[in-house]
Amino acid sequence: MTTPTGDDPHLPQRLRAQAFIRDGEQRIARTWFRSLTGFLDRVRPAVVPDGGSIDPGRVSDHVQFWTNAVDTEVIPEVRGVLTDAWRRVTAAGDPPTDPWTSTYLNQAGNRMRNTPDEVYGLIVREVERGITEGLALERVRDEIQTILQASGTTYWPNRAMTVARTETIGAVNAGVFRGAQLDAEARGDVAPFKQWISTEDTRTRPTHTKADKQRTLLSEPFIVGGARLLFPGDPTGPAGEVINCRCSMLPVVLGETIDWTSRQAPTG
Repeated sequence: MTTPTGDDPHLPQRLRAQAFIRDGEQRIARTWFRSLTGFLDRVRPAVVPDGGSIDPGRVSDHVQFWTNAVDTEVIPEVRGVLTDAWRRVTAAGDPPTDPWTSTYLNQAGNRMRNTPDEVYGLIVREVERGITEGLALERVRDEIQTILQASGTTYWPNRAMTVARTETIGAVNAGVFRGAQLDAEARGDVAPFKQWISTEDTRTRPTHTKADKQRTLLSEPFIVGGARLLFPGDPTGPAGEVINCRCSMLPVVLGETIDWTSRQAPTG
């Protein structure tokens, strides 16, 4: 059967790749938001007790609760996304016992463990605003109560999606990167390469559009907006080049040419 002009023969693969990433984002966002809700439910009565004064320092009383939630609930979701992406590249290696993967996941956990500092900062900012504007204590208490409700404003749901999108694309590309490393070792490929693939739409930042089709050795970083990134979403890069990134990485071998009509279709 002839494919009609204008149809995308790779659409099923593209949709599967998009569905895989969306599923990862939803799982991580849902788990992170559920953990945050539990954390804020503990913090709220401590920081703003009935009839008592506002005490931002009490946020620290519940840091361990948040740390445990990140380690036992959120990071396993990130690990699952990374492992699934890895297995799309190769059967080589063992993600659960891989030291590189363990380091990556520890760093992901460290990034998420900063949330109590973010909560503390929001409370202090509201207290300072109340003092500057001469607001009544009850007004300030109400504002802080709202901040400490996970669903009280759009702030925390939006924050959950930013975390999920950033961590998902990082985990997907980290899994592809590590899988490609071990696959190259298993094949005896001494000079594996990789290629940056940008998402083609108006939301892609200019530096990532410019990086499109950039090819380098697998072991060497891409140069993106002056930053050195091992893969799209590399968390060691600057926030401006990492947060909400939607680019991907394609492992390639020396001399391989790419059919760019399938630029965003997954391998395998």
